[in-house]
Amino acid sequence: MSNDIDLKNLKDTIPTVAPVVDPEPLTGKEKAGVSLTWGIIGVLVGFLIMIMIIFVWGENQFLSSLEQIEKLGSSATPEQLKELATLTSEVGEQQSNFRTFWFDTLQLILINVLFPTLTALLGYVFGTSRNNN
Repeated sequence: MSNDIDLKNLKDTIPTVAPVVDPEPLTGKEKAGVSLTWGIIGVLVGFLIMIMIIFVWGENQFLSSLEQIEKLGSSATPEQLKELATLTSEVGEQQSNFRTFWFDTLQLILINVLFPTLTALLGYVFGTSRNNN
């Protein structure tokens, strides 16, 4: 088997240049769709930041209350220790309820309101974009 390549019949070709056309400016409806989409994205990010602040604040309150209970427990009698144990479990249950409430609220608003709205607007923006042939 030979490794020789026959280059005698090779022809030079010049590739054709693809036409480049600047896109036309957006129409009023298209600009409105883009603006609405950016607005919904802004609301979504703002809402996520707000929920994160609430979660961090709740965790901070929970930890500070546990520290206060621990300080009380260092000089407590056995009866007071039982009451502090009950208080600690109640605080833990309240924190669990706090987390559950805000997580459910986050899920409800994101999944049922913001994401479907954002999806519809993105579908509108990309569905109405013009294709220059």
